[in-house]
Amino acid sequence: MQSANKPATTSSHTIPIDVLLDIIRILFNNRLHWQVEGINEQESTLLVQITHQQGNPKHQKALQNIIGILGDYNYYVKGTPQDEAIDY
Repeated sequence: MQSANKPATTSSHTIPIDVLLDIIRILFNNRLHWQVEGINEQESTLLVQITHQQGNPKHQKALQNIIGILGDYNYYVKGTPQDEAIDY
């Protein structure tokens, strides 16, 4: 029961519906506590609050994977800042 002694950290993440199942799979597989804080129907996103144990390498890796997926998705949809400056 060492993990019960570690402090928990909570963070909120905006999850696009397109990657929601991938994120939920990571949350369930790593037994992370999470809850939906809000829904944005216009943007098709959920605001999800994730609680993880500090110092737990499995939780840290899962959170890094989630952040990576969100970053990759953002890059895929919006491109880089330099892409916005190019006139087509």
